[in-house]
Amino acid sequence: MNKQQSQRGRPVNEQARQDRIAQILDGARRCFVAAGFHASTTAQISAAAGVSVANLYQYYPTKEALITALIDLDLKRHASMIVRFWASDLSPDAIKEALGDIFLSKEGHDVAVLRAEIASEGARNPDVADMLRRSEVQLFALLNGNIRAAQQDGRISRNVDPIAVGERLALAFEGIMRLYVFSPDDGETLLARYYAQLAETLHLNA
Repeated sequence: MNKQQSQRGRPVNEQARQDRIAQILDGARRCFVAAGFHASTTAQISAAAGVSVANLYQYYPTKEALITALIDLDLKRHASMIVRFWASDLSPDAIKEALGDIFLSKEGHDVAVLRAEIASEGARNPDVADMLRRSEVQLFALLNGNIRAAQQDGRISRNVDPIAVGERLALAFEGIMRLYVFSPDDGETLLARYYAQLAETLHLNA
């Protein structure tokens, strides 16, 4: 039987499949943000996603599989943010636009909470920790490449060390994100604090 057919012989509707995956992951995200990984049950996740438990298991047979999918989704979201960030002119308004969907929205705060929950799970689960380490390697490579591109086109000084800059900015971002988890109403202030770190690191005011 063709791989693109279901067990009943009907063609798979790929768009419907992707929509259902997004639906399930959205439900899982809301549960994990509200109650954490371990306190969230498959029954709660399926109810939040609007699917049956049996349907949930068809796509994600374990909570660990859901965690893996959410880590992958976070990696893609973060990679997209890095590209938007470094494609800009690095002005305060451009950075606010690039990071606003995180620091200036309820959905963005949920992302921050979920990232903290994922990191906490990584401290307990070696498989999750390994996934996070691989994700970090990919993100740092992407960040380093974008910093070098900004040097090449003259948006930042060629005298800065891309690796050192990337590490400092990544650490500053993670610190700001941690503060944001506990103070969602301070998004504007935290964005300004991050930009101050960015400007100092890249000598944007020099």
